[in-house]
Amino acid sequence: MLPLKALLRLYRAHPWLLLMSLAGLTLGVTLVVAIELLNHSARTNFVAARSQLAGEANYRLAPQGGLDEQVYVRLARSQPALDAMPELHAWLKDEQGRSFQLLGMDLFNPGPLRRLFGATADNGPDFSLTRADSVWLSAPEAKRLGWSPGQSRTFVLGDEAKRPLTLTLAGTFEPGAVPMERLLVTDIGLAQPLLGKAGRLDRIVFKLSDAQANTLQRALQAALQSYAPHQLLWLEPISPALDASQLGDALALNLTALSLLAMAVGLFLVFNAQRFVQSVRRPLLAQLIILGMAPRRVLGWLMLELALLATLGTLLGLLLGSLLALALMGQLTQALADLYGPNPIDLLRLSPASLGKALVLGLAGTLAANLPGWWQLLRQSPLALREGNSRPPAHPWQRRGLAIAILLLCALCLWQPSTGLGGALFVAGGWLLAMALLLPDALRSLLGRLRARGPLTARLGVAETLYHLDRTAIAVMALQLAIAAAIGIGVMVSSFRSSVEIWLGQRLAADLYVTAPKGVAGSRGALGEQTLTAILAGPDVRAASRRAVLPARWQGQPIEWAQMDFIPELKAAYPLLAGRWPAAPDEVLASEPLTVRLGVQVGQRLEVTSEGGPRAFTVTGVYQDYGSDKGQILHAFEGGKVQSLALFSPDPEGLGDRLRGQFGEQVNLLPAPAIHAAALRVFDQTFVVTELLKLLILGIAFVGIGSAFMVLGLARRGELQTLQSLGVGPRHCRRLLVWQGAGLGLLTALLALPVGYGLAWVLIEVVNPRAFGWRLAFEAAPLHAVTALLLAPVCGALASWYAARRVV
Repeated sequence: MLPLKALLRLYRAHPWLLLMSLAGLTLGVTLVVAIELLNHSARTNFVAARSQLAGEANYRLAPQGGLDEQVYVRLARSQPALDAMPELHAWLKDEQGRSFQLLGMDLFNPGPLRRLFGATADNGPDFSLTRADSVWLSAPEAKRLGWSPGQSRTFVLGDEAKRPLTLTLAGTFEPGAVPMERLLVTDIGLAQPLLGKAGRLDRIVFKLSDAQANTLQRALQAALQSYAPHQLLWLEPISPALDASQLGDALALNLTALSLLAMAVGLFLVFNAQRFVQSVRRPLLAQLIILGMAPRRVLGWLMLELALLATLGTLLGLLLGSLLALALMGQLTQALADLYGPNPIDLLRLSPASLGKALVLGLAGTLAANLPGWWQLLRQSPLALREGNSRPPAHPWQRRGLAIAILLLCALCLWQPSTGLGGALFVAGGWLLAMALLLPDALRSLLGRLRARGPLTARLGVAETLYHLDRTAIAVMALQLAIAAAIGIGVMVSSFRSSVEIWLGQRLAADLYVTAPKGVAGSRGALGEQTLTAILAGPDVRAASRRAVLPARWQGQPIEWAQMDFIPELKAAYPLLAGRWPAAPDEVLASEPLTVRLGVQVGQRLEVTSEGGPRAFTVTGVYQDYGSDKGQILHAFEGGKVQSLALFSPDPEGLGDRLRGQFGEQVNLLPAPAIHAAALRVFDQTFVVTELLKLLILGIAFVGIGSAFMVLGLARRGELQTLQSLGVGPRHCRRLLVWQGAGLGLLTALLALPVGYGLAWVLIEVVNPRAFGWRLAFEAAPLHAVTALLLAPVCGALASWYAARRVV
């Protein structure tokens, strides 16, 4: 242990080296852990909430608007061994604003939902229906909520109707394998009057083999022949994990990229600190080798030291990352709720896999970044090691060769679209890394041009900066990475917002939009026939278009099937990117994401499956769409449920007053400006977490540049003492260091501008089309560049000022 104590003594003399090594790694691991836990928690919560409604079921019958309970009765009588469960479902909110699910089911025959109660089919939980407002909770959840049996609580039903609903906890039960978080269970016979759905079901779920599903589909149509021969019902597979795979993809991709970038910046800072440690440890290492310790054994002790530092920094990062994820979980849950609807589960879930990934990344990254340099140093003779140059080796040609190789690989990924999203992300990361590797050469060339200009103090500062560039190179590379990433992601988000704003301005062509309140199951509501007739019969309605959006699948992929009236007033709101408007009943338009992501082309024949069964369509054109990254087909309205109306009127305000007075809260009236503002508000809410984490990455980089100046100041203490002996006062020395820090920060920010805008181009033109299928209009967004140019020199000056006060 004596060699280890000798190695660690350096950090006692220079604690800033320890702080710099730990700070970069800790902050990098913090962001990796936080984002991994946020992504994992969001998806797990989504799957858990959906699994609560499905249990072991793998098929469902869930038509828009629900179905008659007689369908289930006829199916159960015709197939006694059918493993099925009728359900009613509603979203509730308590007085604290927390979301809950209310599930109405057959409590005495759980069927596919038996796993909810941890019971076998022959030994279910004991329920007694003593009150009409009775509900049951799992025992752990009731304890967590402080809700005792016999107590009543008031909830609000639905997001639109705001109808109060008082429920009494009749009892508790032990949960099974499926999480039971914020799930209220009641018998379906009690749920029907509570939700105002007498004789109706929201869905029926089944546990079936593929052969049983085909048999049941035929039996289903036979059951409908007697009382609804024209109604088509279609079984669809249940896959909560597949539904969650698309959950917040744009947000998750941004967060994951930011976490990896933060880790890269942190490892840059650790590498920079260890390079300085190498330069000041040369005499100690030479002494250990002269005393008889083999270089491999010295390397083993250095590896143990790095492992201890990496473990300490990583463990601190795990703790801080978990706390950061806990702080941001509510923000992310709100963002996903705005996009995908409410989710009653907003718990932060600690994932052993995510924590283990961060632990391995921290340890392996630290060792991989530093061991090669140590081994190269120990291969020298003791004399060369003791008397050699204390400046860290630069290896410019190796660095340039690596940068050129990375750029060539990036060009290959751009040239080959078949590399997909992985290739696009490699281009983005490779561009940043290659430009960071070339930064020292660019700074050296620029400083060389400035060295012969200006007053003596300025020339001295430039010459000192140029001389010590090898010491600060890694820190300024990390700073450039962070600034370029902040500019690139900021420009991409601004371009995305601008494109969405232009798209909304085109799409919201009508004067007033009318929708029905959401159904009690959280689905889109439908306007009644009498309501439609009364709205359209008014003389203040010049034109109208009915619209409905139905879930569908093509080649197993979930897509949206939108239907609307193709009136001339709305055709201008859907500018075609290719092809023509449909002219026949079996012709449709395809959205841009559908063509880019799934390869749909104009003229292609699509076999689409929906709740009404399979349909065949021909694609005649492509339109721009940012409303769904799944992809959408647009079809002429054929009839059936109308979810919304787009109304054109010479007097929109008068029309709104008439409908408001005539229907009250039976319909939602949404002027186009209100929809426009609400959509942009959801967009901004979605990327709040991204902006916060982007600021944290900049903070990591500025901590790194500050630590680098502190270490540099310690190394230059002899030079500063020489300057003071020549008559330069401490105040002027500190001023010289401050100007050096500000100038280096400004030059780094200037060189980061083209790198950041290059990254923005890659994100807009390569990553977004391959990931989501849509293309964005590039917007320069100069505010991000101006912010970087102002912030970088100020932070560089502050960091060098603090370092100057400690060493001068």
